[in-house]
Amino acid sequence: MIEGHELVPYKCSDLPPGPWLVFAPHPDDDVFGMGGTIALATRKNIRVEVIVMTRGEGAGDPDIRQRESLCAGKVIGVGKYHFRDIPDTGVARSKLNPDVFQSVLESLKPKTLFLPGIQEFHSDHRGTTKLILPLLKSSGYEDGVWLYEISRQGEANRLVDISQVMDKKTEAIQCFQSQLTQVDYQDVVLGLNRARSYTLGKDVEYAEGFWQCSSVAGLLSEFRTRIDAYFESIETD
Repeated sequence: MIEGHELVPYKCSDLPPGPWLVFAPHPDDDVFGMGGTIALATRKNIRVEVIVMTRGEGAGDPDIRQRESLCAGKVIGVGKYHFRDIPDTGVARSKLNPDVFQSVLESLKPKTLFLPGIQEFHSDHRGTTKLILPLLKSSGYEDGVWLYEISRQGEANRLVDISQVMDKKTEAIQCFQSQLTQVDYQDVVLGLNRARSYTLGKDVEYAEGFWQCSSVAGLLSEFRTRIDAYFESIETD
């Protein structure tokens, strides 16, 4: 039988090396999903840049949403935002200009890249990862790739303690007033972060979950292996 510590970390994880490049499907996803980890990184002088794939017009005025992103990014220390204009809800069916993508890779030279988890509900979240993975392979990128959670818990092999920066994450979330009038995202996000502390002991109040991939090429096969392990552990003759 697979033990609990084989399925989720029972201790806090260190931050990966920088600079970091984060892909956010919509304005706000980087903050809601991993805003605490970004705040920790920038406190350690790790350069963080974010590519926002859509303007988020499906949930509000895109100009307002862009201003909210810049407000939140200032709170947690994002060095630069790169805003793209893929249609909201259309990421999986779209194309990203490889030259634009490559220019960011060449200018930032990220050592760790963050993509939304492939178990996310929203099609743009999964679509972002689907769109970027082939570009990573064709670019020859071989440094670290971490998948981050936005709206649900997925498979996680890294948990980052964000307790000490929850005030910053909460302040950043408050920048997204156009979204908070629609859904109480702060309550949802903090609930997810609180739940992620479950295996980390009483001294950790909030955490963010990630899947660290051993390689770009092996990302999907690693997930299949993990999921298969659940079924194998309960199969009976």
